[in-house]
Amino acid sequence: MKIQFINTIIIAFLFTALSNADQLYSKNKKANQLYNKGEYQEALKMYDGLSVESPTEPKIKMNKGSAYYKLKDLEKAEESYNNAAANCKDKKTLADLYYNLGNIQYMQGEELAGQGKQEAKDKYKGALENYIKSLDIKPHDKDTKWNLQLASARMKQMQNQQNQQQNKNDKNNKDKNKDQNKDQQQQNKDQEKKDQDKQNQDQQKKDDKKQDKQDQKNQQNENKQDQQKPDPTPAQKKEDMKKDDAKKLLELYSDDEHDLNKKPEKKGIAGQKRSEKDW
Repeated sequence: MKIQFINTIIIAFLFTALSNADQLYSKNKKANQLYNKGEYQEALKMYDGLSVESPTEPKIKMNKGSAYYKLKDLEKAEESYNNAAANCKDKKTLADLYYNLGNIQYMQGEELAGQGKQEAKDKYKGALENYIKSLDIKPHDKDTKWNLQLASARMKQMQNQQNQQQNKNDKNNKDKNKDQNKDQQQQNKDQEKKDQDKQNQDQQKKDDKKQDKQDQKNQQNENKQDQQKPDPTPAQKKEDMKKDDAKKLLELYSDDEHDLNKKPEKKGIAGQKRSEKDW
């Protein structure tokens, strides 16, 4: 009975599992129909419910990721496909998974490139790697090969643009440094001229100050000499006048040279000297 009881339990479990699988299949089919009609938001709601009921089923996660892709939510689409890859064992399913994940990353690269962001290069690289993984499983898939070439071309284009931008930046930096050096040289020249002018002005001030001191000293010496020379006294003035008068008298009588040199004649009482007039 024990064995029978176990068999009964096993049969009941298998029946329940089959019943649940049928329900999942039915719901997934209905969600796919909505997806094919373009009703991606409604399909996504059903895929979300199926993910709760069967969290390890990779195909449901892939379908969910495809719905996000159609709704332009590439970040969540990439997340759903990466989650699906963790539990996917079937090779054919993996080939499709890598192909779709490559498409999602390629489109992310296109968006980032359109915004001029360098992160686009990483997305193209991821797409390239996933296309290669898909080709490892399905080496003759033409669509995967074509997308691989597109991703490779975009990678090269991004690299060339990056190199051109780097060369442009290097040239701009070189020109900028050249201009800065030129400006610095001009500033140095201006500063040298300014310093020289200031030095000349300072020297001129010193020379002017020195000259002023010399002029002042000379003036003081002249004033001192004037002060040291005494004014003539009345006696000195009289003496000078006497000398001047004597000189005039000499000039007056210079023609009567003999009379001037001979002795004066005696007049009056004999032997009496003629009184001299005081000058």
